[in-house]
Amino acid sequence: MMQRIISVTRIIILSVLFVGCIWEADAQKRPVIGVSDASRDGKNAAVPRSYIDAVLQTGGIPVVIPVMYDEKKVLELLDAMDGIIFAGGGDFDPAYYNERPIPQTGNINVPRDEFEMKLVHLAAERSIPVLGICRGLQLINIAFGGSLYQDLPAQYYNSSIRHRQKQPNDEASHAVYVEDNTVFAGIVEERMLMVNSSHHQAIKKVARGFRVAGKSPDDIVEVIEKVDGENWILGVQFHPEAR
Repeated sequence: MMQRIISVTRIIILSVLFVGCIWEADAQKRPVIGVSDASRDGKNAAVPRSYIDAVLQTGGIPVVIPVMYDEKKVLELLDAMDGIIFAGGGDFDPAYYNERPIPQTGNINVPRDEFEMKLVHLAAERSIPVLGICRGLQLINIAFGGSLYQDLPAQYYNSSIRHRQKQPNDEASHAVYVEDNTVFAGIVEERMLMVNSSHHQAIKKVARGFRVAGKSPDDIVEVIEKVDGENWILGVQFHPEAR
């Protein structure tokens, strides 16, 4: 199962680096891929090494995008980006989808929430390809008008799957059934994937303009996409970069 996850990682990351990119790039140019800052304390800018390695292994140049407050500098940084990966992390403030937090909602990183909400819209406005992983999928969904289950065990009663697995993240936990006639289906060329699972929140209402490209056996949304003439945005609830 571990090898299967690694294989899927490369396919998905490659899709952002090469297949999904809608810019006109020099064939000799290695794409520069920004990875959003996943640090928790606000004093450092860091991402798990697995994200960096996934980009390097598929031919890209990874650049950590720290939380920034100067929009002019953010735009200058985006000018250098060929794609952006929004990394995993903690819970979002449910105020973004007009709810109050329940007791099971975890710690909220306000600066990161605010920055990534702005960044994903700026990327979309500039037609920069985006890949959201775990929290990154949830970011994409609520940034464009969707909502979340704040805690699956407390709010989603139709599940026999442990979505926050106990085993290591490089081991598969459950299946994802891939929807036909989606861009994601064309990327993975599989009807079913075995994936890891490390989340307790999930998509409730899908953002307008996005379509579901994959679900778990208990009907939780695992993949969303928006691919049109202006945007190439893909979100996955699992961690394809884990190895």
